[in-house]
Amino acid sequence: MSVISARIVRRVVEVSRGPSSPSVLLQRAGLVADPASMDDLELVSAEIYYDLLERCGADDTALPLRYGRAIRPEDFGAFGLALKTASDVRDVLERLARYILVVSDTLEYGLVGDGPDPLFVLSGRPSDQRRGMQLANECALAAIVSLLGQVAERPVKLVAVSFRHPGPGEGDVHEAYFGAPVRFGAPVDGLHFDARALATPTRLGDEGLSAYLLAQLDELHAQRTESAILQQVRHAITDTLCSGPPKRGDVARRLGMSARTLHRRLAEQGCSFQGVANQVRREVAESLLSRGALGLAEVAYLTGFADQSAFARAFKAWTGQTPKGFRRAAG
Repeated sequence: MSVISARIVRRVVEVSRGPSSPSVLLQRAGLVADPASMDDLELVSAEIYYDLLERCGADDTALPLRYGRAIRPEDFGAFGLALKTASDVRDVLERLARYILVVSDTLEYGLVGDGPDPLFVLSGRPSDQRRGMQLANECALAAIVSLLGQVAERPVKLVAVSFRHPGPGEGDVHEAYFGAPVRFGAPVDGLHFDARALATPTRLGDEGLSAYLLAQLDELHAQRTESAILQQVRHAITDTLCSGPPKRGDVARRLGMSARTLHRRLAEQGCSFQGVANQVRREVAESLLSRGALGLAEVAYLTGFADQSAFARAFKAWTGQTPKGFRRAAG
């Protein structure tokens, strides 16, 4: 299951102008309305976030822009403070790219190009799957522009902004917010800068405090990186087994990322999709066989095999035992 900071969800609820009250929206997201009970590390399913955006922003194209105006560095704890204490805009963007995992594992950022027109690219989340993802991408770039405006010593002007998904009927409200031409249906989701803008200093650049904060973020990032992607892939594979052999593209879409991104993120953990899929299928099979309540054909179906013989061959390759032999030993 992909996740996102509950602080982001709360800000969306705060600026929503839909028919549902904030308390109802928070309840649907599994969050309490009392701000005093908020946890800086509280996470919400990305699916819930996308559903919320679709519920609130289906007919409200300005929702991501109001969210951007509402967001504050303080909403993100140590991560937000690390952005405030960066030395310049380039440093802010590089910290965003490195540590975004502590806020959401649905996003990836990268600063592309050392020439006169650098591009800060948003990736990792498909833009053509559903409206909630498209609105989430708009929220993400709107938030970055807002954060830069709050931490930089002077206004940071953009050359252009681009989104891969089709735009609303009128793009004037987006251009007014970003202060630059906004292109929809473009090849990338990203912020296009003049290289000189990246050298803009921040108001609170602090090398000593930055070192302390980055050490904290490195530790949290390592914890999230190690557990998040494997856990999400395992859950997604388990949920799709009844539909047949797990497929990387299907699981990637379920997690809100591209198949290439999923492959790379698993490779970073020393894993392959097929290896994780086989491990999950083996564990599910062993659990079902140990219970003894289901026939072998049913176990084969529930682990994604077309027939019992294919399941038996795979199970023996995994364990060195036949399913019947394993069941007898377990009983």
